[in-house]
Amino acid sequence: MNTKKYTKYCIFGWILLLFLTVLFNRLVDPFWYYRDISIDGFNAIKTEYHSYEDQIKPILIKETRPEVLIISNSYLEVGFNPLHPRLTENGKYRSYNYGIGGAVWGKVYCNVLYALDHTALKTVVIGIQPGPLPLFDCNDQNESINKLQQKTLLLSFDALRASFNTVRRQHRAPTHNINGMSYFHRNNGAQIEQVFKNNFDRYVKYPVKENCKPPSFLKIPSWSYPSSGIDTDGLKRILDLLIARDIKVKLVVYPNHALWMELLMGCGDIKERWQYLYQIANVADSVNKNSGLIELWDFQGTSEMLTERIVNGHVKYWQDIGHFNYEMGDAMLDMIYEGKTANLSHFSDNFGVILTPASIIDRFYSFFKNRKVFLEQNPWFLEDFNKFVK
Repeated sequence: MNTKKYTKYCIFGWILLLFLTVLFNRLVDPFWYYRDISIDGFNAIKTEYHSYEDQIKPILIKETRPEVLIISNSYLEVGFNPLHPRLTENGKYRSYNYGIGGAVWGKVYCNVLYALDHTALKTVVIGIQPGPLPLFDCNDQNESINKLQQKTLLLSFDALRASFNTVRRQHRAPTHNINGMSYFHRNNGAQIEQVFKNNFDRYVKYPVKENCKPPSFLKIPSWSYPSSGIDTDGLKRILDLLIARDIKVKLVVYPNHALWMELLMGCGDIKERWQYLYQIANVADSVNKNSGLIELWDFQGTSEMLTERIVNGHVKYWQDIGHFNYEMGDAMLDMIYEGKTANLSHFSDNFGVILTPASIIDRFYSFFKNRKVFLEQNPWFLEDFNKFVK
């Protein structure tokens, strides 16, 4: 074979290889970018999606332009179903769960700004932690998103490896659904008790704060206003931008399982959480200006879902100390939109309240009063707590 023929065959071979690579990646669609081919046993379960969600989700919302978004860390990514009928107004609006695993406030803040630039939002649900919510520079994140192009999804080695693994691992359980909601380690009830123990062990043995001690369980503290303000400039900025476009905002404070909340209160300032929330409520109230577009929701308490017993091996609502299943998320959304939830047969504490600067002090006292009653009536809770601490 002469050199000319050899060169032609090589070129033809490379072109054929590239074509087959593009075709394979396009058919498998490992990142749910095209969403038009789903074959059971071939590509229906996107086993590699979870490893790339940080890069893929911004591209997907830019392409699909949902009108309702859930923007959070993994807590609402796992717990909130974006197809809840009240979120979508019974299918009227497109919705997507833009939660990102491990997202701190800076990531959530930048994701809100990105969504404002690339979607036609009507409602946004934003998950927050009580604490500082400052401004962030989002340039690096935006540059990273902009680098992801269609050719990367079709021709890159990462795409080829993800496609190969997707086909090879179809026997595995799905990590996400097509609407962005994560399953995390759902239905792993037999191991949840061990997960709780591991979390408690790490916190107690290697405490974030020294001198971590169990809390005074029956103490009702007295309210005092926070002595210094926290940085909430980031929250104020995104709320200003959202309200300027008449977008409804549901701020949802991430709840923890009551066992974990007890440990946090025992290892820190028992009042700190509510004092942070008081300052956040002030910011939301100042931006709201009677528009009714912003609501700040808190679900922490001693209602039956938050105090679900973990040691019985049949856990329904929780996956670990902070990740709750969508059964609880559905109840939270029912409360947010309807003021009631059909999923609770009984509860001694309010399951979900709107916080305002005027109401938060009453909320503070009602939390500790209801907690005291619950602990007196349910001695098993303290027994379980002590088991986890030990």
